[in-house]
Formats: sequence, structure tokens, C-alpha cells
Amino acid sequence: MDDRGVFFSVVEANGFAAAARRLDTTPASVSRRVKSLEQRLGVRLLQRTTRKLNLTEAGERYFREGRRLLHELDELEQALTASAQEPEGELRIVAPMSFGQRRLAPAVAHFARLHPKLRISLTLEDRATDLIDEAADLAVRIGYPTDSSMVARAIAPIQRHACASPEYLERRGFPRLPEDLLNHDCLHYNLISEREEWTFLRDNGEQTLAIRGSFCSNNGDALAAAAMQGLGVALLPGFIIEEGLADGRLVKVLEEYQRAPLTLFALYPSRQHVPAKTRAFLDYLLDRFAETG
Repeated sequence: MDDRGVFFSVVEANGFAAAARRLDTTPASVSRRVKSLEQRLGVRLLQRTTRKLNLTEAGERYFREGRRLLHELDELEQALTASAQEPEGELRIVAPMSFGQRRLAPAVAHFARLHPKLRISLTLEDRATDLIDEAADLAVRIGYPTDSSMVARAIAPIQRHACASPEYLERRGFPRLPEDLLNHDCLHYNLISEREEWTFLRDNGEQTLAIRGSFCSNNGDALAAAAMQGLGVALLPGFIIEEGLADGRLVKVLEEYQRAPLTLFALYPSRQHVPAKTRAFLDYLLDRFAETG
């Protein structure tokens, strides 16, 4: 127990001897600790006589307000301990726009219903986010994490498909081999990489193509819209193009050649003392998106 705790014990026990018995020490030791506190504060807290112990004005204030603050600190520590075991408080999540709107937002809403003590903030933006600067607990990202200071937990593979509009394919021809794309307009997703390269997996290894095109964007929905307008071939995740494929505005090409998949990652600041709210959401992501494509 520190000097403050000894002082509070003296006041509560109404004497040095009684406080010493409570603390299992000697009255002389208790007296020294109180004197040490007084010297540090630069004020007298107790008036000592042979028969009586009185609080000074400063001592009365220190006892009254100090005990209140210690009680609030105890409550805070209990709350923090509880929050490490049960999801509560505010969970701040950042995620990319297209995946956030199409897949993550419904999942977060369901997660919120499972954990009514949580207040959840979901920010959707197609840019790299500094979790510390943004005071965010977790970021969901698709691609290759570049911030080595963050913990990156792989959630699920994201399969991509090369596709184009029927009108474009009728006009420019149907690519039969990956290298045929060198003669096509290819729509580039420039958030992952400034290099316009697509990689296909073949029996004899990987084949990487330096593609060219007249349109690029940092948003997958924008690229899908451009492909539907006949601007070129796009390489996009299945969750973005599923509607265009279903209604015939898009057609898959080169399906016999596998694309190198991307990965859905969850990024968070540290492996140590991960809050229960973050652990719970990580587990939920793993369960919910295990079959994402």
C-alpha cells in the first residue's frame, strides 16, 4: 500500500495504532508514511496530540476528494477488467467502400444485434487508413497489407474474375489466352498497385501481364460500371460483378485460367491485450466470411 492508502487507513481507523493493526505493521511505520506524504504534498494533513487525531483543512479535503477519486479509479479498473472479458464500449471499424456496402455492412448489423452492449462505428473509404491516427480498433482490407506495424489476420481468399460486356467482346473479340489481353483495353484497380499487372496461374507457373487501358479507379464498382459500358476487360472480385453476371451485362472470360486470389485481411494494432470487442469481431469475421468469393 502506498502512502496515500496508509493516510486513508489512519483517518478511517481514527488513529495510528488502529491503522497499524489493520495494516499489520507498527504505529511508527504508519507515522513515517503519513509524514512522507505530507512532505511530498507540502501541507500538514493531521494534527497529532497524545489523545486525539484531527484532520487539518487540507487533510479533510484530501481525505474527502481523494477517497472519491480512489473509488472512481476502482470502478474504472473493474470496468476495464470486465471489458477485457465481455464485448462492450465502442468498436470503430474502417473498411473499403464496395466490400463494406455489399458484404460487411449487413454482417456488422448482425454482429451488433448479437452484442447489444457495443456501440459500433463503421467507416467506409477507399484509402489506406492509419488506425492510430483515426482512433480505429480494426480495419478490413482486401489485398496485400503494407503497414508492418499492424497485426494482419487473414480472414478469407477473395476470388477474382476477368469479365467484360457482351458489346465489348463482340467489338474487340473474345480473349482465349491470358496474353491475348495485351491487345485489349484492361481496366486497372489502382488502389492495390500503381503497376498495371495481372497475374494468372498456369500449369507451368504464374504468368504476369503488364496490361494497358484508358480507365483506372480506386473503386471496384466504378470499374464494374466502366466494364458494363464497354470500356474494356476488368479483373474484379465476385461480390462486385455478381449482379452484372446474373443479368448478362457482364460475361466472364479466361475462366480456365485461375487468377491469383486476393486476401481479405483484418488489421489491428497489437497482439497483446486485444480487447474482447476486437477479439469477438475477429472471430465473427472468420466465421462469416470463410466462404467469401
